[in-house]
Amino acid sequence: MPHDRYHEAVDYLERRLWHELPIIPVERALQHRIRHILAHFGDPHLAFPVIHVGGSAGKGSTSTIVASILRAAGLRTGLYSSPHLQTFIERIDIDGALIPPDTFADLVLGLDPLVRQMHIEVLDGIGFGRPSLVEVAFAVAMKHFADEGVEVAVVEVGLGGRTDCTNVFDQKPVSVITNIELEHTERLGRTRPEIAREKAAIIRSGEIVVTGERHRDALAVIEQRCAAVGADLRVIGRPPSAVNDALSLPGAHQAKNAAVAGAAVRAFAERTGVKIDDDAITNGLRAAWIPGRMETVQQSPRVILDGAHNPAEARALADALRQHVIKRGTKIHLVCGILADKNQAAMVRALADVAASVVVTQPPLVERQGDPARMVALFENHLGKKNVAFEKDPDTALDLALTRARPNDAVFVTGSMFLIGHLRNRWLPEARILQRRSAKL
Repeated sequence: MPHDRYHEAVDYLERRLWHELPIIPVERALQHRIRHILAHFGDPHLAFPVIHVGGSAGKGSTSTIVASILRAAGLRTGLYSSPHLQTFIERIDIDGALIPPDTFADLVLGLDPLVRQMHIEVLDGIGFGRPSLVEVAFAVAMKHFADEGVEVAVVEVGLGGRTDCTNVFDQKPVSVITNIELEHTERLGRTRPEIAREKAAIIRSGEIVVTGERHRDALAVIEQRCAAVGADLRVIGRPPSAVNDALSLPGAHQAKNAAVAGAAVRAFAERTGVKIDDDAITNGLRAAWIPGRMETVQQSPRVILDGAHNPAEARALADALRQHVIKRGTKIHLVCGILADKNQAAMVRALADVAASVVVTQPPLVERQGDPARMVALFENHLGKKNVAFEKDPDTALDLALTRARPNDAVFVTGSMFLIGHLRNRWLPEARILQRRSAKL
């Protein structure tokens, strides 16, 4: 089987580091584990300047747009993002080329002696135990970036900020906090200010902080953090028309992300002295491409994939569908699977408003699926029983939606990155991504 060693590494991550070995909660371990692994690799995260991107919604898109602009400026650029859609190498990208599967495998499996040592030591009451899956993936990315001589890395924060494994850059030119929304409230806090404190913890002394946040209570927390550590805050307002004219990505939400990305790149140039002109920004905006974000994978009927997984993203997508997809006579048929730990009610309200019908399904992540009857009932309250169906299997759900759609209709798949990644295999199998080292269709 091609890429056997790569699949062995993925099995190691998903089985050994996710389901088998016990782990000390990250709230206790903080960054001690990841710093230990990075030290084992020779602290590769110190080998290049970093633009660190956090926030509630749009941080993945913003990271991708920033990286696209930096590449257009001629900089060798690493992009670390999470989670992946279809396969792990999507998390680690240099100038549009994903990490070679064999390189990924060698780095992951090569860490096993260290992982075993960390696990044994905690049994003896020493240290903070074995690393998590995301800690290993992040460390491998930093090692690959350093080995390949990137000139700048764009690093997307995983969850929150204070406890996230990417929160190890003590000196950096730029951090971004896209916005603050009520998400992951069980981990980050019940109010915007509480969540803002978690996310603002990535801010360090001497850097420029760029944010698109407009809620006064959350912005005040970001301002306080900047003042406390000595960071320079830039608040970005309405996107200029030049952004809308150049950006290839549809939707007002992407224009906002692009405005923040452009400001972040200008801040990077200011702090580092690297030349990034307006042409680079324009060309980077035009070249930006994001898998699984308003991505059309089929025509007649049109099939669009988007991994929106919180209320802010669902509202933005509903607006984008109204603006770019819905025309006279065009109907939207949803395939929707939302994990149980998300705000399902708020997401359903946003999505049902643009849907003619919906097939509810379950993302392929068993431990977070929950009871599908709740989502079915939520959609029925908006669309009526005759327009709502349930199919547990995502592929069967997609097939049903396709049978309902006329040639000029659109089937829109959303609700979870896990769902999008699973169904995207229909058009681009994982094996092809591994072979080409690219997730482009």
